Amino acid sequence: MPDVDDDGLFAEATAVPPATLDPTDVFDDSARPPGARVGSTTHGPRFDGDTSQLPPEVCWTLQELVAAPHVGGKDNRHWAIILQHEEVLRSRLCELGLILEINHEHRYAFTRQADDPSPHSRAVLRTKTLSLAASTLALYLYQQYLAAPDSPVVESTDMIDYMMAYKRADDTDEASFHKKILAAIKSLDDAAIIKPVKGTDRYVIHGAITSILTADRVEALTQRYRAIARGEAIPEGLVADGIDNND
Repeated sequence: MPDVDDDGLFAEATAVPPATLDPTDVFDDSARPPGARVGSTTHGPRFDGDTSQLPPEVCWTLQELVAAPHVGGKDNRHWAIILQHEEVLRSRLCELGLILEINHEHRYAFTRQADDPSPHSRAVLRTKTLSLAASTLALYLYQQYLAAPDSPVVESTDMIDYMMAYKRADDTDEASFHKKILAAIKSLDDAAIIKPVKGTDRYVIHGAITSILTADRVEALTQRYRAIARGEAIPEGLVADGIDNND
């Protein structure tokens, strides 16, 4: 989870047997609901030298699981593939030292680095550390998501108003503080914790935030931010980190 700057507030089912897939069936926006079984067809190589025995759609989903911070189930083309080919995806990810995590309640999946004690093991995933400001905002978004998981949308103005409460009384540079808030919003967008709604000033909160912010981290961060808002020194023993997010 992200490290805190020294300057203060602004200074992480049952497997379904594999089946051959039809790309036009799975990757059509009007395709059947996630998890539905799709038809079978033969498939050729995706590129010159391709020796994979997996259907192209499974290969693309495997790539997405490695490259993206998370794969969401709502309106996501890869969700059906994950549910249908969980066993083979888990196996291929394990070959890279990665563990597949699937949250069926909030409908998303992501990979995490396995704890392999071998000196020959290499870390495949990179960790992106958020600032304390971005972590503060993430805590607010976490609360908003839990309040309305079926419609997790937040206005930009609401995020800005929330963060303004952390502005010190002796800080007279409101424009600079506002820029820092916008930077925190952008960092959460870059980390795929939120996603802008095209043509609006609103953002969708991804369900993966429930894995990034565990109950213990929420409690520790809440205490820290309340102390900062009151202008108090940070109590000894409180977490000094923000939030780590796999990139």
